[in-house]
Amino acid sequence: MIFHIVKRELYDHLSSLRFALTALLILILMIVNAVTSVGDYKQQVNRYGRRVRASHDRLKTQCDNLYRLVQRGPGDLHKKPSRLAFCADGGEAHLFGRVNGGSASRTRDWRHEDASYEFREIWRLAYPPHLDLMFIAEQIPAERSIMPAYIKIDWGFVTAVLLSFMGILFTFDSISGEQERGTLRLMLANSISRNTVICGKFLAAFFSIAIPFLIGVIVSLSIIYLSEAVQFNGSHWMRLGAIVCVALIYTSIFILLGLLISSRVKESSTSLAILLLIWTVWVVLMPNALGSLGTRLQPRPTAKEFMAQARDSREDLQTRYFARIKESPKREVPATIATALGAEYINKDAELRDRLHAGYLSAEIRQIQTARSLTRISPAAIVQYAFEALAGTGLPRHLDFISQTRQYAKQFRQFLIDTDRADPESPHAVGIPEGTSQKPVNFDAVPKFEDRHRFSADFNAAIMDMLLLILFFLVLFVGTFLSFLHTEIG
Repeated sequence: MIFHIVKRELYDHLSSLRFALTALLILILMIVNAVTSVGDYKQQVNRYGRRVRASHDRLKTQCDNLYRLVQRGPGDLHKKPSRLAFCADGGEAHLFGRVNGGSASRTRDWRHEDASYEFREIWRLAYPPHLDLMFIAEQIPAERSIMPAYIKIDWGFVTAVLLSFMGILFTFDSISGEQERGTLRLMLANSISRNTVICGKFLAAFFSIAIPFLIGVIVSLSIIYLSEAVQFNGSHWMRLGAIVCVALIYTSIFILLGLLISSRVKESSTSLAILLLIWTVWVVLMPNALGSLGTRLQPRPTAKEFMAQARDSREDLQTRYFARIKESPKREVPATIATALGAEYINKDAELRDRLHAGYLSAEIRQIQTARSLTRISPAAIVQYAFEALAGTGLPRHLDFISQTRQYAKQFRQFLIDTDRADPESPHAVGIPEGTSQKPVNFDAVPKFEDRHRFSADFNAAIMDMLLLILFFLVLFVGTFLSFLHTEIG
């Protein structure tokens, strides 16, 4: 019997004007998304390749002696563009595409009686690039805002906005409309259970939305694949499959919401008004309003506070070490006390700057994560976050990129220490020229940074949002069935 209900409802949906218009709109948006994404990805890959080659060329010029490599480092560390950015852009254009891995080569002047010496900074990570400060968003928010000033047409937008709207558009009159026409009472007068009726209506609405969406997905992927600009491997197909499943679960939530409201009211117009209000608040207003509130609930240091903390901490470190240095560093084997203390100071200063920057970045991340946690009240925000994680874009991908740069920094520093230890003529006080090996370094032996898209990290970032969507689905599923079972049929 459920087959006949699905067949009847599906025929009504597929033959309606709303199905034709929404299916056409989905197809147009998916084609536009595919065409624009191919061109954007080509530009991003070319730009990424040029920057990586330029970074390697600069690194090669630093290998004429070890101290220069210690001071200048491997250059900028670049983030690889995602092949699945067409699924969820994630504000990638407004996130930093690299972490600066150089040194400003600022000096700190040491003086003791008639002696003086200039201590130069060595390589360390700096975020964001080009600046020794991490509050660039406070200074030029228009340029660095993570929220784009225009709507990006991607799968996330099509799913979050259009599929959710279709879910309520196809179900607002499923129960109330039948009640108005009197057909629901006639249907239940036969040997048809209410569970069968609600299941049939749900499946019919689900297939009516899933069919045009899957056609749009196939067309979009065909355009991208045939362009040969984007090559997919097994991991990418797994990600795409998960994204499609998430989109269908999200669509089911709004289908169930439409059935729930339709079963609680007597008139279709009332049902539509209520659903439009819920959709506007849940999909449009809530993510933006709660996101703004979340940034205020989790404060972070201001620019002045960060500068003051950095200045005081570095001056305190300088005072403590400079008071112990009684002469200028000299190149002697073994290293003199002044040479050892000078190298230790330079390395401690680099560690301090790294720690201060990491602390500020952690405060920014906590602020963003608080805002994202609040916006997860809206399934539209949840599906967007899940798409970003699975596609390898947005904040989860950016955090994984930063994590990889930190791991690389440790590897590179250890390489410098090991290389210096291999030189018997070095005083082994890495950090200042008098204590560091001056011999050339084999460029091929120097570790090179390579950004990797790690499926395990992306999936772990998406799993919570996927579970939240399933929870929304189960709650509405149970609520819809219980509501219809207790609905009085007039």
